[in-house]
Parts: sequence; structure tokens; C-alpha cells
Amino acid sequence: MDIQQDHRELFQGANKIVYAHDMAGNFTFLNHTGEAISGHSWAEISRMNIADLVPAEIAAHVRAQIISNGTQRVGTVYEIDLIAKDGHRVPLEVSTEVILREGQPIEVQGIAYLR
Repeated sequence: MDIQQDHRELFQGANKIVYAHDMAGNFTFLNHTGEAISGHSWAEISRMNIADLVPAEIAAHVRAQIISNGTQRVGTVYEIDLIAKDGHRVPLEVSTEVILREGQPIEVQGIAYLR
């Protein structure tokens, strides 16, 4: 049994957005719920940065928060609007966790709930 594949299937079937991005904000994972809510396919999201999906006026803040979380090695809980593919805003509550490898931050994993 492949434990990693079992976890991927668990996240794919979740009714909340489950995602991950590297420390530069480039997506490394998005579950099917995230695809449905954002309107973007995984093929599209895999070429995008988290800052591409938030309002332009906060994109720089989002990038700075990723750097801060990596430096402090902590996750956060916050509210944010996602900009869907069709342009409408989706209000989310997001909980993130910084993933470390050999003591260094490598990825941010998050779960987002509709507000």
C-alpha cells in the first residue's frame, strides 16, 4: 500500500481547498475542490503563483507573508479573497503550516474554508 497515494486521495476528496506551494509561492499541489472553486485546472494552477490568485493590492503582502512564515517557521490563520478564473472573489479562511526539511522551510501547506 502506498501511504503517500492514500493521503493524496484523502486530500483530493476533501470538501475544503487543500493546497501547497513552495517558498516562492509556486503551487505544488491543489486538490479537486480547489480546482472547482478557483475555476482553474491543475494544469493551469501548476504554472501559477499564489499571488496570481489574490487581489492585486495584496499580492506583495502575500509574498512578504510567505517569506516571514519561512523565516519564523510558523504557520498562520487569516482571511483572504481568492480571485477565481471568472474574476469573482471567493472569501476564504486559510490555515497554513510551514513544512521543514532538515530544519529548513521548503513548502507551505494550507487548508482553506469558504467564509
